[in-house]
Amino acid sequence: MNCDTFLACLHPYVDGELGVSDALAADTHAAECPRCRSVATDERGFRQIFRDQPREPAPPELRRRIVVRIRRASLARALRPWLALPAVAAAAALLVVAVRPFVERPAPGVIAELVDKHIAFAQIERPAEFVSADRREVAEWFRQRAGLRVTIPDYSPAGIRLVGARIADVGEHRAAYVVYEKGHTLLSVFIAPAPREADASGTRVTFRGHTYATREQKGYRTVSWTEGGVVFGLVSMLDYQALLECADRLREERAAETRL
Repeated sequence: MNCDTFLACLHPYVDGELGVSDALAADTHAAECPRCRSVATDERGFRQIFRDQPREPAPPELRRRIVVRIRRASLARALRPWLALPAVAAAAALLVVAVRPFVERPAPGVIAELVDKHIAFAQIERPAEFVSADRREVAEWFRQRAGLRVTIPDYSPAGIRLVGARIADVGEHRAAYVVYEKGHTLLSVFIAPAPREADASGTRVTFRGHTYATREQKGYRTVSWTEGGVVFGLVSMLDYQALLECADRLREERAAETRL
């Protein structure tokens, strides 16, 4: 078994779902390859953290302080400061509550799950399974790793740094997870198959001609929308204006890639 084969079966391996021969081959490779062994260790750690999540969340301010301290201790690296958005963009970012019906919205259960995963990822040493600040490398990793064509938006003009990516389980489906940082604040971008259930909750907001669902969950802000059978979810402690700017940039870059 080589590294590519090991990473392809990482999820069933750490979940104990491989057959005896495949599990033995994976164990042997992990014992010989420090990189793959570290990836498997991080993945098991994430699953344990996710299982240990309390049913009743801690107060948002306490959770924020805990997460910040964990991330400061584990990351131990210099991070770029917040770069202010241009004045014109900030002026254009006024939010208008939509009055028209909101047709496509992710189910609240999905958003709650994305928030739980965001919290769990923030507490492990390596939130990203694949670490890279190169957008092309991350997009290629998704293509090779899971056959996914994923748009990796460039948020660097706002001081938001790309950290990397991983494959996340959302419901019964695999989802693309792209992780960014702004200072010590994590920004999670999830792209997953949309559920069939309708969603009546959340605040409906229009931003630059598009409609989004905004919702606060366990002290985190979320912006989400459904398009073409896919749900897009952004989770962070960043303010809604910043999240909507990020959502708009993602839409623009996806549209540009589609036209190519």
